[in-house]
Amino acid sequence: MRILLFTGKGGVGKTTAAAATALRLAGRGHKTLIISADPAHSLADALGGGPIGDRPSEVAPGLMACQIDGLDRMQQHWTGEAGWAAITERLSVAAPASGLDPIVAEELAMLPGLDELMAILTLEEEVATGLYDAVVVDCAPTGQTLRLLALPDVLDRYLERLYPVHQRMLRSIGLLGPGGLSPTRGGEALALVVSRLHERLVVLRKLLTDPEVTRIRLVVTAESLALAEARRAATALALFGYTVDGVIVNRVVDDGALDVAGMPAWLQAWAGAQRRVLADVECSFPGLPIRVIQHRGEEPVGATLLDGVADELYEGPSEGIDPLAGPEPPDLLRVVAEGGDYLLRLAMPHVRSAEVRLNRVGDELAVSVEGHRRLLALPGLLTRCRIIDAVLADGVLTVRFEPDPERWPEELLRAHREQA
Repeated sequence: MRILLFTGKGGVGKTTAAAATALRLAGRGHKTLIISADPAHSLADALGGGPIGDRPSEVAPGLMACQIDGLDRMQQHWTGEAGWAAITERLSVAAPASGLDPIVAEELAMLPGLDELMAILTLEEEVATGLYDAVVVDCAPTGQTLRLLALPDVLDRYLERLYPVHQRMLRSIGLLGPGGLSPTRGGEALALVVSRLHERLVVLRKLLTDPEVTRIRLVVTAESLALAEARRAATALALFGYTVDGVIVNRVVDDGALDVAGMPAWLQAWAGAQRRVLADVECSFPGLPIRVIQHRGEEPVGATLLDGVADELYEGPSEGIDPLAGPEPPDLLRVVAEGGDYLLRLAMPHVRSAEVRLNRVGDELAVSVEGHRRLLALPGLLTRCRIIDAVLADGVLTVRFEPDPERWPEELLRAHREQA
């Protein structure tokens, strides 16, 4: 089973690319699901059919589709004493003096970001059914997608602090009673929800960062602003361990097919600017396939026109390139030994040294770049080392560690130095 996520700057045509890819996958015999995780859903419009609901429904032979409704998913899935009702009840009784209305309590329970959380949990649910060979996700614009993909990592750390592993283990074997967290029914229900959520996030994080399962495709137009945002997205995605396996350039004017002599000056200038940006795209993403969709003069709405888009993307009809095919994934994070030191290498494309911030936080390494921050849990060996240097070159951040004499047994340290 494979997962393909399509994202890009708002308005670049990511929905078109995702829909064309999903239709082509279904046409090649793959049981396919396409999910719209963009709150401003346009998947149904692109497919040119009837309305698409929150649950998968067939929109073409072999192709299911759904547009996620975060609030509806929350209300339906977290029900009973251990879910949504318990959370809203707890909010309702938290301020009895104010006479908090149940409707207000429900609105308060829908905290900012929960709709994004439900979108990504929906992906995990549908994958877990085992019904599909491929799942295509039409993501929100880049900024929102980056927050979405950072959620499993960030929430996992928050929930670990709220309800740590040892408490979950004790509760699961019956050694921690209801008083372990809170004597109230609402508190127990909330703790149960937190525990379940944490477990799902661990599974989801592993699924999304496995390059053998999940790949991301960046969609741009041949414009400098769209390319700049794609570069920033590639940096953030690499930071969080996600694999980008291709770039799609949409709405490219085929000036070779135009009558240059009769072409207006503004159109000639536009075509020339697009050629320059296309060259920049190829330089920015070496080693990745760059696929081009020509400007069609009309919106590619409906299966027939989307099939033409798929022909361009995958070089011909159904016997062309398999949309699931991609280059060998790079090593985004690895540790190697060099002399008596250890090198942690982290892929950081499209970023300058001045934009990177490193901090050691206990047994974790905090890496910050362009408004994104990730806490990397260091391997056990490196937790007993200290940082002595960090260099960014050729899109790779290399952090050099050396054994810390205060944390290494003397005999082990001596043997290590002799071996080095």
